[in-house]
Amino acid sequence: MVTSEERDLLVMKFLHYFITEKNYNPVIVHGIQNEIWLENMDSEYRIVRLVLGYIHNKEQLDFDNFKVGRMTRQIKLKTFTLKMKVMTFYLDINEDIELESTKNNLMIKANTKDDIKGNEYLKKSFPDINEKLVFTEEGAKLYEKINSDILRRNLDQTEKINDLFRTKKPIVTNVLIGIMIFIFVFMYVFGNGSTDTYTLFKFGGLVKDGSFLRIISSMFLHIGFIHLIMNMYSLSILGKQTETFYGHFKTLIIFIFSGIVGNLLSLILMDTKTISAGASGAIFGLMGAILYFSLNQRTYMGEALKREILPVIILNLVFSFMIPSINIYAHIGGLVGGMIISNALGIKYKSSKFEKVNGFIASAILIGVLIFLAYFM
Repeated sequence: MVTSEERDLLVMKFLHYFITEKNYNPVIVHGIQNEIWLENMDSEYRIVRLVLGYIHNKEQLDFDNFKVGRMTRQIKLKTFTLKMKVMTFYLDINEDIELESTKNNLMIKANTKDDIKGNEYLKKSFPDINEKLVFTEEGAKLYEKINSDILRRNLDQTEKINDLFRTKKPIVTNVLIGIMIFIFVFMYVFGNGSTDTYTLFKFGGLVKDGSFLRIISSMFLHIGFIHLIMNMYSLSILGKQTETFYGHFKTLIIFIFSGIVGNLLSLILMDTKTISAGASGAIFGLMGAILYFSLNQRTYMGEALKREILPVIILNLVFSFMIPSINIYAHIGGLVGGMIISNALGIKYKSSKFEKVNGFIASAILIGVLIFLAYFM
C-alpha cells in the first residue's frame, strides 16, 4: 500500500521532470479537480496529465477518458492544433483495473515507482525518465531542491517570454517608410509623377523581361497617393509587430525576401504589357512572418491568431482577388515567402538549428525555382 506522502513525492518528481527537463508548462483547465495538466506543443505527447483522484472501477475510467477527449478538443480549437496526443498517469487507481490506451490517450498506471520502470511505452517516449526520477537528496532537502528547480525554470521561462514579446522600436520599419516617401516625392520632382508609366519604368517599375534589379526597386515605388498611404499604414502596423517578434535585421530580411518572391511570381504569371510597383508583396511577407510566429507560439497567441491574425490575412487576400488592379500574385508570393524565410531565420528561444537549416534550404530552392521560371523559361 502506497502512502499519501510517497504519492505526493512521486507527483513532485514528475513535475520536476516534465517542467525542468522536458519544457512542459502547467495548464489551467477549468472544471477539473484532482488533476494536473502540463502542456508542450513541441512534444509527441502535447499534454501530460497527472490524475491524483482515486479511480475505483472501469466506469469511472471510461468517463475520465471521455472527459479527456472533450477537454483536448477545446485545447485544439484554441491552439489551432490538428492532432493532440495525451499521456495520462493514474497515481491512485484500483490494481484490478486494466488500462486500455486509445490512439490519442496513453494511459499509464503509476501507483508506484515500479509501475513507471516497467512501462515500455513510457520508456520509448521518455527514455531518461527513470534516471531523472532518482535524486540523491532526501526528505526536506529533496522537496527544497525540486521546488527551487521548478521555480528557477519558471522564472527563466517568464523572462524569455517577456523578452520575446517586449515591444521594440520599429527602426527598420520607419527607415523603409522614409525611403518610400522620399522616392515617391522624387518621382514628381524628377519625373511626371507616380501614375505616369514612363516615370514608373524609369524609377525601376517591374516589367516582364526587365533587369533583375527591378525585382527589388519596384517594391519601393507606389502608383498614386492612395496606394502609398494604404501601404505605409499597413507597413507601420505590421512592421512594428514583426520587429518586436523577430528583431530589426530579421525584419529587413523578411521584407526584402518576401518582396522578391512576390515579384518573381508576378514575372512568371503577369501580362507582358503590365508594369507593376508597390510594397504589397513584401507587406504580405510580414503577415506571413507574424502568422508563422503565432503558430509557433500558439500557447500564448491562440486567441489573437483566431480573432485577429487569420481574419486580417483572409480579408486582405479576398480584397486582392476582388480588385482587378491589385497584383494578387505578389500578395500570395509574399505571404508564402514570409512564412518560409521566417522558418529559416527562426524564433528566438524556440527554433532549433535543424529547423533553421531546413528553412534556408527551402528558401534557396524557392528562389532558385522562381528565377529559373521567370528568366529561363
